[in-house]
Amino acid sequence: PGSSSTQTPRPTAPGPSVGTGAGGRGMPRTADEFRRLLVAVQAANTTSLDFTNHVGGGDPAALDEQLRRLRGALDGMPEGVADTDALEALMALLLNASDGAGGTLQDQALGFANLRTGVDYLRRKSQTSMPMADSLAVGADVMSLMTEFRTVAQDDVQGLRELLGKAEALADSVPEGHDLHYIGLVARSMGRLMLGRATMDKEMLLSALADFEAGRAAAGDSGLPLGVAELDSVFPDAAAFRAYLTDDPTNLPDREPPPADATAAELHSAVSRLGIRYSFTKDPADLEAVITTLERLREHIRQGRAPRVAGESLWQLAEAYRARWHQERAESDAQAATDAANEALATIAADVLLQHGAEDRLTTARNGASLGIRAALWAAAHDRVEDAAAALELGRALVLKAAATSRAVPELLEDRGHPELAAAWRESGVTDSTELPPELPSTLRRRALEALGYRQRGGLLGTPTLRELADGVGEAGADALIYLVPGDGGEAPGMLLVVGPEVGIGVGPLPILSEENSGPLERYMDAVDARAKAPGGERAEAAWEEALSELCHWAHLVFVHVLAGLDEYLPGDAADRRTPRVVLVPCGRLGIVPWHAARFPERAPFDYLCQALVISYAASGGEFLRTARRKPRDPVSAPALVADPTITLTYAELEVLELRNAFYPGARLYGDFAAFPRDSVPAGTPEQLLSLLAQDHSMVHLATHGMAGTRPTESALHLAGSDEESGRLTVTRLLDRPQPAEQEAADGPLVVMSACETDLSNRDHDEALTLTTAFVSGGARDVVGTRWRVEDSASILLMAVFHHHLRAGLGPVDALRAAQLWMLDPDREDPGCLSEQFRGDVRRPDLCRPALWAAFIHQGHPGQGKETV
Repeated sequence: PGSSSTQTPRPTAPGPSVGTGAGGRGMPRTADEFRRLLVAVQAANTTSLDFTNHVGGGDPAALDEQLRRLRGALDGMPEGVADTDALEALMALLLNASDGAGGTLQDQALGFANLRTGVDYLRRKSQTSMPMADSLAVGADVMSLMTEFRTVAQDDVQGLRELLGKAEALADSVPEGHDLHYIGLVARSMGRLMLGRATMDKEMLLSALADFEAGRAAAGDSGLPLGVAELDSVFPDAAAFRAYLTDDPTNLPDREPPPADATAAELHSAVSRLGIRYSFTKDPADLEAVITTLERLREHIRQGRAPRVAGESLWQLAEAYRARWHQERAESDAQAATDAANEALATIAADVLLQHGAEDRLTTARNGASLGIRAALWAAAHDRVEDAAAALELGRALVLKAAATSRAVPELLEDRGHPELAAAWRESGVTDSTELPPELPSTLRRRALEALGYRQRGGLLGTPTLRELADGVGEAGADALIYLVPGDGGEAPGMLLVVGPEVGIGVGPLPILSEENSGPLERYMDAVDARAKAPGGERAEAAWEEALSELCHWAHLVFVHVLAGLDEYLPGDAADRRTPRVVLVPCGRLGIVPWHAARFPERAPFDYLCQALVISYAASGGEFLRTARRKPRDPVSAPALVADPTITLTYAELEVLELRNAFYPGARLYGDFAAFPRDSVPAGTPEQLLSLLAQDHSMVHLATHGMAGTRPTESALHLAGSDEESGRLTVTRLLDRPQPAEQEAADGPLVVMSACETDLSNRDHDEALTLTTAFVSGGARDVVGTRWRVEDSASILLMAVFHHHLRAGLGPVDALRAAQLWMLDPDREDPGCLSEQFRGDVRRPDLCRPALWAAFIHQGHPGQGKETV
């Protein structure tokens, strides 16, 4: 468990019984009923005999065929025949272990949902007088436990501890000498192995290995057909693993190459064994054996025969070439490392696209977490700038890209002559049904994506070239797209990659972005965590604001280089030039930094970076290009304003009414208002907002609670609902909402969220998954979001000035910048839009604090409106 080389042992096939079942009528009575029963028994037997090939052979078509055979047998069973749930159990087992055949998390989830059928079947049979009935009770416990092992998150330490307790209880319940004693030992071994990996506990891992070896010995003494050979296939490298854990090379495996006809699973096991050997010897010949074996496995991967280990193995190959480059400094190895790394990233991206829904896509995307950054740093170090940009694009925002690509699939299918697939795709969706299907639930999605060549280089998952990025930046009216790349903790210190129509392409190392020089970022992230745990706590609030100030001072050390480069390469004299416009793509943890609030020293001509640049943000270069093609809508044409429906945000109603009275007198209102009769305004449920987004509204302003979730897909706006859960509009609901059948609109609305934490991600930073990016991905042209909790009274002022400039003709990015510059101006005045209630706050001396204005960021189109700042 937790190892992608794990194979699934063949189960002993249960089958339908010809005896009388509960409520049954006994033996079949006609020739046709005998024939149907025989078909069912045959389907059960073929599943058992070829189970490993079905679920581990990398061929989803073969698995589909077996599921069809079982489903047909189940549907054709004579009425009253007992134990038909045995066939359902086999189907559930096939689905549960379908990842080895390229099945998705959706397929496995359906298997998990139906495994209870198998558990109940075994428990029922354990209470009969049939031979080995007591073993069936153990089998039921094992099947139940395996379901939990497969579903628990590998980093859920508490969950893993609880599972280990259950595994230990199971092992204790099966005494020595029992035929299934070895099953209990292996279950305990799995529990210790998973917990040991999560906690990096070497002693726990050694005890797991001891359990496995004891279980292997007990299996040899068992009278059951499932024994030593099957266990060896589950854990083929026990000796090498022990050498690694004990740091004892005494029993290192020989450098024995796998046979010429080795399967993908055998090659993967050989790589593990040879890799451990090389970690001890550092012998170039051992490294060569690793590379040779991985290249053989690569051919299996390209033919689709190793889906479970594809991305991981290709990345191992990249690292192996990188290790050989360090030994020999051959440029061919540097090139091979970059090529293998980008192939690994493309494979992971394809796996993400195959998944159904944001939650499953995020789980799959984590397999490539931070790999894009490492691959980009490798490539840039060898002047392969195009490859560096491709790696950054392949490794970022995979969930957002998959959502956008999925929406375009029906039109692409029709363009390529597959109208039936296009129609089926539109009609499909995530369903709550747990009925066992005659094929993998992912089959339709796989067929459609294969028809579009989704795993082919440059296909659906193609990345924009540097030339395309530069042209897109120019067409959007900006000057540069800037990737900020952190160091990977190893040899690379971090870097900048700048692309623009005038500045060209620039790349260079930036040591300030290395881990060792990122102390202010570390302290700020700690302060964010402490602030979240003590909402409203004065000490935590003060510590957070101090950490924010330190972070902003640190951030300017990055942009002194950027500003110097822009000054050198942009045409014209700096004094006569318009304010440069940049789009930032901060990678990894750098996405949490408010770069626009980078604080410059007193001797600088400005205090904050936003005074020198017009700054927008993007999840990736590809997402920027997709958004930059959208045309704007006039904010006044069809606005909507949403106030907090929970009436717990003191200023939310005031903010919405202030904006309506000053700028949008015809706006549709949603929420709970003390100023209006009850039920005279729509409540503002998630469904109402999603319906609103599907229409042609020009501007949606949301003054509601927002929350950054532990998983970014759980980040949510708190809207109206019958309970807290139904009122949450999550990132998942935004990305997975049904899309209209027609092509995506050429224009898009402006979405403004003055809610807290609508552009904050607590983890999975390279996915750039926030409410802000979800709205952009879903069709918004411009989105304003926030990085942290904001003070309501200051927020009203900033939002009022923002909408004032928006109505005056500025584009959203310029209007936000103008509002932030207004907050920074000690001589600020009412621009003529504030009501008497708020006019007295204009000269508040604290409005210039970054905590009050720098939370707000813009994503979307970076160009100007009708006027400029």
